[in-house]
Amino acid sequence: MIETQNILVQAIDEALETMAFLTIIPEEEGMMIPERVILAEMSFSGPSNGTIQILAGPDFAEIVAENIGAMEEATDALRFDAMKELANVTCGLVIPKVATARSDVFDLTVPAIKAYDEAPSWNEFVSQEGSFVSNVEGYAVATKLIIND
Repeated sequence: MIETQNILVQAIDEALETMAFLTIIPEEEGMMIPERVILAEMSFSGPSNGTIQILAGPDFAEIVAENIGAMEEATDALRFDAMKELANVTCGLVIPKVATARSDVFDLTVPAIKAYDEAPSWNEFVSQEGSFVSNVEGYAVATKLIIND
């Protein structure tokens, strides 16, 4: 379990720094825990099968959307697209780490979003085994890498 958490945390950290100029910082008490959440998920299959899930609030998704698109204000559609792109880039960084050989081939799903009433609550998600909470510049972001081997 620890190994999958490390793989995912390294991948999301790299994805956030590269695409949105955001960094994971040491956990602190002042993180903003979202009341409403957006769940982005993407699955992969091949030598290893699994799913990446990223849960965050709309304020975090707005920062990601604004940083990716260099825009002033993001709509819900842009927030959702930003979360899907974060899941996509993160998955692309996870795949080589779960591959058994350089020649492994994986099939990927299209990133999907469950927002607000469709998404699990923050507490429900973070209480599940394998979920990990990161502090991304003051925003609480929960992630989970599920490997189904």
